[in-house]
Amino acid sequence: MKNPKKVYEFLNAHSRQGFCDDCIGKKIAVDRHEVNIIASTLALFPDEFTRSLRVCQQACRKRVKLVTMAK
Repeated sequence: MKNPKKVYEFLNAHSRQGFCDDCIGKKIAVDRHEVNIIASTLALFPDEFTRSLRVCQQACRKRVKLVTMAK
């Protein structure tokens, strides 16, 4: 499976939950820099995804950009 599809499917499976690039990368074994590019691209579809600066609610608790399903 290609990495953009991995990110897309992961976020769909965890809709309405925010994940920073680091947390997504760790959970699906994709480099965080690649996740950043993919997540930024997904944010171009605001009917499906939002991306905003918030504190990650996952394990890292860092102030980073999050990707959240906007369902």
